[in-house]
Amino acid sequence: MIATKQIRTITLDLDDTLWDIASVIQQAEKHIYQEICHRFPRAAERYGPHGVPEIRQKVISMHPEIAHDLTTVRLLTFRSLLAEFDYDVQEAEVLLSEFLEERHKVKFFPDAISALIKLSGRYPLVAITNGNANIEKLGIAKFFVGQMSARKAGVLKPDPKIFDLACEIAGEVPSNLLHVGDHPVDDVLGAIDAGYQAVWLNRRMDRWQHEVVPHAEVSDLIELVDLLGL
Repeated sequence: MIATKQIRTITLDLDDTLWDIASVIQQAEKHIYQEICHRFPRAAERYGPHGVPEIRQKVISMHPEIAHDLTTVRLLTFRSLLAEFDYDVQEAEVLLSEFLEERHKVKFFPDAISALIKLSGRYPLVAITNGNANIEKLGIAKFFVGQMSARKAGVLKPDPKIFDLACEIAGEVPSNLLHVGDHPVDDVLGAIDAGYQAVWLNRRMDRWQHEVVPHAEVSDLIELVDLLGL
């Protein structure tokens, strides 16, 4: 049960909370592969459509210390690909820029924007993400007072540090924050461990698998708005 009177700020996950991330990344990687085919044919001949993700996994294995920084992982992936075939590694910056441009072409869930309007009208909102989505580029910064990313925090959710840093943005103590996200571990358990209240956004109607339970479960953000009495 949510203690609504205690809530001063709401933190929100982004990927798979406000939009479906799998389709976005699939389209972005398809675009990048087409660019590689056109501009770096020797690399495309060696690596098929699934080659770039395979290189990315190798980069993470070789550099686990940057696993939280998806932007740098992408950059090193492109550099590795180009270097292997003696292309100018500086072109990796161009590929990264194009990937990030495509990565921000999201299709918001039908409930997302209307819920952001209502939530932000009552509570300060802070975005917390493990990904590299930027609320400014997405055109939704007006709903938020700030954003904390894994890249900036130096850790991935569910590490308490990223939630603690979001508290600093909000100027609140953890017990006054409510976190909303789709991932049972990264969002719900991570937030609870950090001292937050937590709502599980369960769009797929999955079954909860953990001993510690969320303070509430909703199937979309409009249900959250109703739950908070907005």
